[in-house]
Amino acid sequence: MDSLMQVAKTANDSTRLAIYNDLGFYYIFNDPEKAKSFLQKGLRENTTAETAYSKTRLTNTFGIYYDVKGVYDSSQFYFKKALLMSKKYGFPDLEARCTNGLGMSNWNQGNYQNALDYFFEALALNRKYGTPDKDDTYLNNIGLIYQDMNMADKALEYHYQALAIRKEYNKAKDIPVSINNIAINLLDKSDFSGAEKMLVEGRNLANEVGNQDLYFDITHTLASLYQKTNRTDLAIPLLQEVIDGRLSTKIGVHRVVASINNLAEAYILKNNLKEALKVLKQGENLIQQFPEQKINISEYYYAVSQANFLNNDPQKGNEFFIKAIALRDSIFSKQNAENTAALETKFNISEKELALAETRANLAERELEVEQKNIFIFGMVALAFFLAIFGFLVYRQQKLKTSQLQKEAELKTALAKIETQNQLQEQRLRISRDLHDNIGSQLTFIISSIDNLKFGLEGAANSVTDKLGKISEFTSQTIYELRDTIWAMNKTDISIEDLQARISNFIEKAKVASDVHFQFDVGKTLLRETHFTSVEGMNIYRIIQESVNNALKYSEAKNIQLSIEKEVFPLEGAGGDIRKYKIKVFDDGKGFNLEKTTFGNGISNIKKRAKDLGGKVEITSEKGKGTTVQLEL
Repeated sequence: MDSLMQVAKTANDSTRLAIYNDLGFYYIFNDPEKAKSFLQKGLRENTTAETAYSKTRLTNTFGIYYDVKGVYDSSQFYFKKALLMSKKYGFPDLEARCTNGLGMSNWNQGNYQNALDYFFEALALNRKYGTPDKDDTYLNNIGLIYQDMNMADKALEYHYQALAIRKEYNKAKDIPVSINNIAINLLDKSDFSGAEKMLVEGRNLANEVGNQDLYFDITHTLASLYQKTNRTDLAIPLLQEVIDGRLSTKIGVHRVVASINNLAEAYILKNNLKEALKVLKQGENLIQQFPEQKINISEYYYAVSQANFLNNDPQKGNEFFIKAIALRDSIFSKQNAENTAALETKFNISEKELALAETRANLAERELEVEQKNIFIFGMVALAFFLAIFGFLVYRQQKLKTSQLQKEAELKTALAKIETQNQLQEQRLRISRDLHDNIGSQLTFIISSIDNLKFGLEGAANSVTDKLGKISEFTSQTIYELRDTIWAMNKTDISIEDLQARISNFIEKAKVASDVHFQFDVGKTLLRETHFTSVEGMNIYRIIQESVNNALKYSEAKNIQLSIEKEVFPLEGAGGDIRKYKIKVFDDGKGFNLEKTTFGNGISNIKKRAKDLGGKVEITSEKGKGTTVQLEL
């Protein structure tokens, strides 16, 4: 950098501006203020025919500077200005690059459709004016957008195209990045064999090109795949390699705790508690060093708790279990932690009741055996003297036996009932663990997405800070949906009071994030008698939630009204009646033209849920008069 600044003092105008651009781009990610000073110094110089190319590059790089800082109005201004300059002076290669910059800016703001349009336009420009070996960057970006939108099939289509170009032009450093992207989407589609093949290939290639961080990431993902497919013996050495490698090279040390957790789990499954505790010991300093890794630390506490319980140290196991619950409470909300604790408590109580019932059954059997022996001995000794009462003794013995058999049958029935309840609790715990594993895979996906931004993008590929914000929002939404799912899972049915409380809680959160006034009305007769199954209640809640979210996003409304009502109609010729429930969400926003609007996945999901409920949903809207979503059951 110092040498470049010395050269700039004596270089011609075009070279000097090119140096300012290179210095500015470098310092964007190391010293933003210094980057700004170099870029502004270059932009202040006059634009001539000789300096037009360098000035256009400087303007585009200034857009990247603001994009990284999250000042999107300024970033869009400079990207568009650079685009106009590239068209004016006839620089088609820079035109494609500036268009790609606009796509990145929109992607970082969550405007996926706009980002796609710009990336496709950049691809078309490169194919018209550029060289085929540059197509892979734009194809990769398009694939990542579809990947963010959870459209795995579309993402794979473009990732495969990008991979083909990178192989054709032998872009050794970019090939494993594409392979990793493909593997992530195959895992999302539960194509474990295809994902495994890609991960093995990508791992070898990342090692060959010396990209150790990507190598460790792929190795961790491959080990997770082995654990999911019950191949623990294959996962153990890979996880140990990741732990040792990251600690020795100091590359991505903050991710080691996740690998330690997985390795400890593998040893616990193999009942090798000594190795599990040894592995967990390595994490003690790391969780102090990286306290922001809250999810991984909560998993670490849980693994330590589990290992100590199994190692007959309940005091230490309970200590770390409490730590895990407390940390999860701060991450996933108090209610989610309470639900998890409640499930654990019910499971433990069921186990204790089962053990107590078994003890009572054994005691009853022993008492029966002892009493039968006593009666038999007494009868043999007294036979010669008490023949008259022998029949009575036989009758008494038979009556006692019948009574004991009846008690035993009752105990067995109770045991069967408790065992059924126990199995139900175990099943719910397994479901909760599966949901938690899903969150872990999503977080792994987030990490891989960040790495892809590092290695797969030109210019703006390092705009990590802003991208993390959007990924954080996605993660938060996933956590809210998980909490709602667990709420429904823990109930055999959902009363209207439960539903009302859940919706009211959702509305309170919406009020905090907006200036909209809410009104929520529930018919009084509903509160006394109405119950839904857990599936029905969850579907109704999701329809209301999606409708309110749409109103908050698009309507610009000042008021949103929710109501749940019941109407009763006599059933002709059958002597009964029909109950019709109407659930309505109305906003007084700007409305829209139904005939000219293309609905997205949210409206499709609303209609599907209504169909699953055996009802129908009607959406009415008029420009300037608001929108109504009405569900009838």
